Amino acid sequence: MMQRFDIYRLLAAVGIILLLMQVLFFFNSQWDLTLDQRYTLADNTVEITQSIEQPILIDVMLGGDLPANYQRLRTELTILLKQISEQNELIQYNFVDPFDGVENKEGLIEELYRYGLAPEVEIDRENQSTDQTIVVPWMILNIQDNSTFESKSIRVSLLQKNLGDTAEERIEQSIQQLEYNLTDGFHRLFLKEKKSIAVINSHNGSSDLQLASLLQSLVPYYSLASFDLKAFPAQPSKTLENLNRFDLLFVANPTNEFTSEEKFMLDQFTQNGGNSLFMIDPVKIAQDSLFSIKGNAIAIPTDIGLDELFFKYGARLNKDIVTDLFSAPIVLAQGENASSEYRPYPWIYHPLVEPNAEHPIGSAVGNVLQQFVSSIDTLKNQTKKTILLSTSNRSKVRKPPFMIALEEATKPIKPTNFEDKSNITGVLIEGKFPSLFQNRIAPFTWDKTADTRPAKMAIFSDGNMGENQLDKGNPLELGYDKWTNNLYANKQLLQNTVHYLMGENKRLILRSKEIRLAFLDQTLVAEEKEKIQTVIFALPLAVLALIGLLFSSLRRRVYRR
Repeated sequence: MMQRFDIYRLLAAVGIILLLMQVLFFFNSQWDLTLDQRYTLADNTVEITQSIEQPILIDVMLGGDLPANYQRLRTELTILLKQISEQNELIQYNFVDPFDGVENKEGLIEELYRYGLAPEVEIDRENQSTDQTIVVPWMILNIQDNSTFESKSIRVSLLQKNLGDTAEERIEQSIQQLEYNLTDGFHRLFLKEKKSIAVINSHNGSSDLQLASLLQSLVPYYSLASFDLKAFPAQPSKTLENLNRFDLLFVANPTNEFTSEEKFMLDQFTQNGGNSLFMIDPVKIAQDSLFSIKGNAIAIPTDIGLDELFFKYGARLNKDIVTDLFSAPIVLAQGENASSEYRPYPWIYHPLVEPNAEHPIGSAVGNVLQQFVSSIDTLKNQTKKTILLSTSNRSKVRKPPFMIALEEATKPIKPTNFEDKSNITGVLIEGKFPSLFQNRIAPFTWDKTADTRPAKMAIFSDGNMGENQLDKGNPLELGYDKWTNNLYANKQLLQNTVHYLMGENKRLILRSKEIRLAFLDQTLVAEEKEKIQTVIFALPLAVLALIGLLFSSLRRRVYRR
């Protein structure tokens, strides 16, 4: 009788468990109990996902055997894709091993590079041996229009790389950006009407080749066009009318002075709600002379006529050069002819400035390289100012004119000479801008003056920070230094700046989502490897033995009754 009663109780318990499992499966619910809410989709992500009306297939190149770090990235991406597909059944995904069944791996790697899917080499050092694994941290978003039978694919990088990050920190940053990168891919995939950017080409600024990396990265999001403020010298009102058709004005490293008519165009464009991005050099350094045989150049203050415009808007670009202990290296040759060696030296004139991590533009962005940068002061007026970039607290400001010599890099640096406070090198101005020509006679007749509209303007006191290096006449990635093989975050920061100025704030907020991952201490793991393996092997057996003894004891007690 007792045995039959126990069987009934066991069957009832199993039935209740199965019923609960079915109920949970039916509701398909989950509870995110993590402190950082890492498994909760942002409202903007849910909105974008649910608005998709075409089938999407996501091919993730993280199939097969992966190093431990990338396995963690794959796990987190799997969870995210599962959540996304549950929001919209039109979104499907699968993991692909690009090297599965491939005999000519070198040929495949070359093909991946041609298609812009640059692989990564992961080195795993263990037991005094080095194992290399090639990983392709990319996913491809594919759609096909059933009415036109046209297909479209978008590449999305899964790896976030910042200067100085360890392998663990790189994966942590990558996991943190997964949701943003995926929604950004959706945005590019379905973008039909693009906002427009006017790239000023009339003041001898950065060439198209020097800006190629940055401008090409903006093409998937915006329509870009070269713009000449001097196109109609006899009809400046026509030029202003054409300028007002654009959403953003992009000015990089101008060297020719802006006339009164051109300043009026910029002022009225801003009054009309037009947004602007300026990269300006208040002090000029002839870098060709600096890196010549003489190896020196003079720092000379320059004036391109925009000082009073920026001053009216609430920013002053100072005529100085900010040096910093926290700076990037330059490579110099030591010795002569065949005995010469190339060595990196710290170069205090190339500070590594820190983005404002509390603002969407600078959130999750690494250090930015600026060259011969000047300080910026913010002034009180009706506009709102936000610091975007600033130097460290170990800086020193120098007033021109003065001579800069390359041999300074080879001399010892005295830290006691760098005691100035942090200096602003990038600022964001927002609000209704006061007009420079208020209560002044306009340089030409403009009858379309309207009420001042809110606008946004970003100003950086380094004209070269958006320029990429060249290799045999071909543009390299913006932020990549071919001499030191370092990668800086200039491109990501300027991309974020353009997105913010264009009003894409919601997507940028996803960059601010912080995910705290717990990584193992690799040094401790190596030191305690045998002990950890023994515990991992023995502990489950001990627990099973304890459970067996407990059940055996309970069983004997029941039968004694």
